[in-house]
Order: sequence, then C-alpha cells, then structure tokens
Amino acid sequence: MPVLRTPAFLPLLASTLGLFRHPRRGLSDPALLPRIERALAGATLDPAWLAAYRGSVGLADGPRLPPLALQLAAAPLHMAILGDARFPFRALGLVHVAQRVKQTRAMAPHAPFDLRAYSADARWEKRGMSFGLVTEAWCEGECVWRGETRALAPGKSLAPAPAAAARDTDDRSAAMPVCDEVLHVPEATGRRYAAIAGDLNPIHQHALLARLFGFRRAIVHGTWTLARALALAELPGSPAFTLEAHFRRPVELPSDIRVRAWSEAGAETGNPSGRPHQVTVSEPHTGKTCIDILLAESA
Repeated sequence: MPVLRTPAFLPLLASTLGLFRHPRRGLSDPALLPRIERALAGATLDPAWLAAYRGSVGLADGPRLPPLALQLAAAPLHMAILGDARFPFRALGLVHVAQRVKQTRAMAPHAPFDLRAYSADARWEKRGMSFGLVTEAWCEGECVWRGETRALAPGKSLAPAPAAAARDTDDRSAAMPVCDEVLHVPEATGRRYAAIAGDLNPIHQHALLARLFGFRRAIVHGTWTLARALALAELPGSPAFTLEAHFRRPVELPSDIRVRAWSEAGAETGNPSGRPHQVTVSEPHTGKTCIDILLAESA
C-alpha cells in the first residue's frame, strides 16, 4: 500500500478491516448509495515508494508527480470507504471500468498535500451497478488534482444503461500515430504492481484465483496499463490536463499489448492548448481495444 508520511495513516489503515467484517447486500436503487468520506491531512509520499511506482510503469525520475500517483496514494482512503459498514458492495470482484483525472498545476514529488475521497454517483449499467470514488488532492488551499474512479459491482441490472458508443477494434489504421509500440506484459506484473498499489483484489494475483471471479487468467490493473500507455506516449507534456479513460476489456497475464497515440497537432509541433491526444491500448493480434484514452492539455 502507498506509504504516506502522516500520523493519521495507521488509524485509517485499521478501518479497512471492515472489508472482511461487514455483510454486503448491494443496492436496489442507485439513489440509496451513501456518501462516505475519508480525509488525510498533511501527507507526503515516501520517496522509496514513489521511485518503485515510477519504475513499475516505465517512468524516469522527474520534477513533478506522475499523473496517476495520487490515485494510488489515496488507496488507504478508498479501502476505508469500501470497508465502512454502510458501503453496500463487496470490494473483492469489483471491476475498474473508467478513470477521469483533472490536474490544474504540477505538484512537486515531495510537497505536502491533503487528500479527500468520497463515494458518489451510483448508476445502473448493463452488467450491474457502478459507482464513483472521487479523490481530491489539495495543496496550499487549492484543489490541484481530482480523480474519479468508476467501478462496477457485477450482478443483475434492473435498468440497463444504453451501451456506450465505443469501438471494439482500433480502426484508425489510416492515420499516422505519433506513438506505436508493442509491449510484452509478463505474468508477474499484476503481483508486483499490487504490492506497490496496495490492491488486495485476487483477480490480479494468480489465474486460479481470477477464475473464481469469471476471468480466464489473472489480469493486470487498469491503472497500470493506463500509466504505462501514457509513459510510452510521453503524455501528458503539460502540468495542467484532463484525462478520460474507458476500460473496454481486461489485459490478461501474460500477454502483449499495442499502444498507439494520435495528436491533432502532430509530433513535431506539440499539442496546443485544449487540443486532444487520443491513445489506445489494444490486443496486437486481434485489434480489439482494451483501453480508450482522451487527454487534453492546457497551456
């Protein structure tokens, strides 16, 4: 689990015991999702943990935090929310289906910050009910980073939402990408990243455990694949950006993935303010899309 240097960390970690203690009955109505909030003040990231995280996703050391580092730093808050007796869903078996991030300015790697996270916005989906975990990082009285993780609790859906308009295959072969890389993802990637991220979900640990939750093999974390794709595409270049990613299909372990990125401005001129980058992660042999990413930078 991410190492946060703050006296409040241990009591927060102890509250995650509710993950295993309280029964979970689900929800009959999305409007009934309680808003459960956790906060942590005066935190800093442990340099050794940050170096391990950078190495796991292929990032070199730099003067600012990686775009998804604070998402992982908030893992103790997320686990405490999921472990609250009022939270209706089981943590084990939840599926990460989307991620949004908005950053207004860069944060120095070892600057102190305050974290706040809360549950919000449950809704019916085609395969069950999803909910949001919103995370905010505050520095010097300003919310400089905001992320929303959308997770799916698989099950029956009483009011399926319309299917999202998404490509099942990557069909932009006619356009010239500014990044086109095929990457092998070893079988141990899930376990190694889980140790850094503090993720207890067995679907990332071993194929035998993943099969208990309906997967053929163990799958790698969506945040690892997203961070690795951004690192390969050398994005974001600007300290202020918005990012939206949709996880279409899992990346099984081991496997190969293809990362491609397009920019409206092209590789030579960079990306003017507000113009989007598009990044896809796909299966190289089938062309089926695993992740769609849209990232817009501000000057």
